[in-house]
Amino acid sequence: MRKGAKTAAAVFLILLVPGILVGLPMRAAGEAGPYEWTIAVYGDADNNLEGAWDKYTHPMLMDIPASDQIKVVAAVDRFSTLETEIVEYTYGAATVAATYEEMDFGDSATLTWFIEQVSLSYPSDQLVVIVWDHGGNWWGVCWDDTDGSYMTMSDLSEAVTNAGVYIDVLGFDACMMAGIEVVYEMYLTGLVGTIVASEQSVPYNGFPYDLMFAPLAENPYLTETEVADAMVCGWGTYYGTKSWLDLSALNVGVLGCVVQNEFIAWKDAMQAGLDMYVDYYVKAFKKSEMVKGWYIMDLNVFSSYLMGKKGVSDPVLMEATDSLLSAIDMGVGAQSSGGKSTLSGVTLWFGINGEYANYGVIYSTLSFALDTGWYDFMTGVNSY
Repeated sequence: MRKGAKTAAAVFLILLVPGILVGLPMRAAGEAGPYEWTIAVYGDADNNLEGAWDKYTHPMLMDIPASDQIKVVAAVDRFSTLETEIVEYTYGAATVAATYEEMDFGDSATLTWFIEQVSLSYPSDQLVVIVWDHGGNWWGVCWDDTDGSYMTMSDLSEAVTNAGVYIDVLGFDACMMAGIEVVYEMYLTGLVGTIVASEQSVPYNGFPYDLMFAPLAENPYLTETEVADAMVCGWGTYYGTKSWLDLSALNVGVLGCVVQNEFIAWKDAMQAGLDMYVDYYVKAFKKSEMVKGWYIMDLNVFSSYLMGKKGVSDPVLMEATDSLLSAIDMGVGAQSSGGKSTLSGVTLWFGINGEYANYGVIYSTLSFALDTGWYDFMTGVNSY
């Protein structure tokens, strides 16, 4: 959850979304060809974050420097009204391009619709999609209070897969979405290049869009990696070195392969030493929990405690840990963090006691849990 809150075009595409015929305005005849980049924000303000959209996000989207090679567009669902707006942004101005009846932004079909229609109405060589709302790591994202819904990881994966549109940069303007479980779910879609997300809380202000995308407006031929890194840099400029803030650019392809190789090897080494080191594992987790009460830990911080002077000395586990951290580092680009400890860029769930009892079964359904055996390992930890 976030910190501080836990003239329409004449031609339309027609698509059925939860019982409503809707479509985005098509590009007018005679307009320029495809843009280099489209920045598309999926704004689920249908909850207690509506004020944040109006006070911070909307103005900062307007302040992205103008470029004829970049299109900025958002879908906004508000709590105070029963309608959804499509808003186009050009430096200093915002135009409502279309208005529809209430849509459920916690439904994967709505996100699918948005991605599909953006690709058709605002075609570009490369695409940034930013999911804006509350975030809950592997639990999900986009809580729609009017419709009483939210998207699980399975829903998010389904939305991206069904849209079938490659997303060069997927940003999460939402708390705690830099989970290795989230990255792996997107890796399995084969449709996401880089994720920009935080391990911890995202402030009420959210992403500083003007600072994040000013470099792209200046040079619309930046690569996917350069755009993601510029987003992280803009975040750092805006927020400075506050210890509870971080943002990272995560290479989905690299980290997905890490999960299938180095992570599983590390988990196996952890499993082999469970009888001897379970108390060390639990103590290291308690010292490395990133957001209190969410049972997620940074892998680098966890490992530093686990392998400390009074920690684990097993050479096999130590080698597996070093290999895992080195591999993760290869998949992490720019980072902005004000903490004293160097963060790995991703978190991992470590569910113990009541957390395991209440949410373990749900966690066990994740692709990450099934493919790596991490849930089975956590079951072992909780048996002691």
